[in-house]
Amino acid sequence: MRSHRLHTAALLALAACLLVTAPAALGAAGHTASGKVFMRQQTFKMTKADGKSRGVVRCPGGKTVVPLGGGMVTSPGPSASGEGVYPHSYERLGAQRGWHVTPVLYAPDGKPTPRNVTLQVICGPKSHYVVATRRTVFVDPGQTKTAVARCPGQRRLFGGGFQRTNFVSRGGNYVTASHAVSSKAWSVQGSAFGRFGGELTAIAYCRSSKKPLIQEVSATAFVEPGETAVASTPSCPGRKIMIFGGFSTSPSGSSLFADGYFDKNGGWSASAYNAFGPYAQITAYGYCHSRNFPAPRKHENPYRSLVAPYKLQLAEKATASERVLHKGCYPPPPKLAGGIRRRTHLRTDVARGPGGVNRVNVVYVLSKGASCDKVRISLRPPHSKVFTINTATGRVSARR
Repeated sequence: MRSHRLHTAALLALAACLLVTAPAALGAAGHTASGKVFMRQQTFKMTKADGKSRGVVRCPGGKTVVPLGGGMVTSPGPSASGEGVYPHSYERLGAQRGWHVTPVLYAPDGKPTPRNVTLQVICGPKSHYVVATRRTVFVDPGQTKTAVARCPGQRRLFGGGFQRTNFVSRGGNYVTASHAVSSKAWSVQGSAFGRFGGELTAIAYCRSSKKPLIQEVSATAFVEPGETAVASTPSCPGRKIMIFGGFSTSPSGSSLFADGYFDKNGGWSASAYNAFGPYAQITAYGYCHSRNFPAPRKHENPYRSLVAPYKLQLAEKATASERVLHKGCYPPPPKLAGGIRRRTHLRTDVARGPGGVNRVNVVYVLSKGASCDKVRISLRPPHSKVFTINTATGRVSARR
């Protein structure tokens, strides 16, 4: 228990520092770039067992300032029983200019200690268009699966994240690794336990570049069963600045990822609770970028993903729940349409393709190309185009 107390104390000290520091550029931590790159943070409280919150922290400054990477740190950290706050997603919000985490207050005994959750976002100047690509897999209890998202064309990786994990005290899937595996690919790995599995999505954030955009620094810490440990990277070499972070646990499936954050020493820290054993380790990866951010080009971005209408976003969440209910496979389109209607109270229908979406504000499940692992859903808002989400890639498209 001594190791657990020491690591928890370290987390508490850092969280206290973050909670009392006003959102500002982290000059002392080496995250500023002549006033162009800075960090913002926001804190909220979680109190309900198995409760989930949509946490968002945004970059100020209008459209000339964009989000890069982000993180989350919780106070207090995981207890000896594993009770604590863990993220279900770690993702950049391009259109909303921020960083998003959906954390869950995992409480096996049902009586959690309230916790403060602080979100961080690193903000920088608008640069080349950002392309976000996604890949999704389904993880059943007892399985370990990997999803890899890759940068298209002449684009290189500057960061990544994950979505859609769903575990609570009854079970579900959880992320075990999220980090770069090349200059063009981001890998996410997950496992599942208990009564049900869930979807796991890898996200790669890419920009146009002839050369790699980031340099990796890393550090590893060992985690005993029933303990929490923190791994902290060194700061970036030379004049580079840290804009993103990732992690991995080993052996895969042993540990629950708790926090990933930009620490007060200018590095990236990641913590994990060893819930399932045996003796494990947590590795933190920090991603360093030059201080140069080339101005955006004026040509059309062929890989741009649009923002789906709110009703279509609700329907996408319902499709994920239906996939869990049907043991990892999307049900046939008519049955999926009924499940979306039941969960969201939206009107639904089935069409072969986007050309058959002819009623306004009706969610259509498209039958062409539908399978166990992929489905497309469409919606035509009033006086607008038909928007379509491909659930396998997360890509949103629109057509007249």
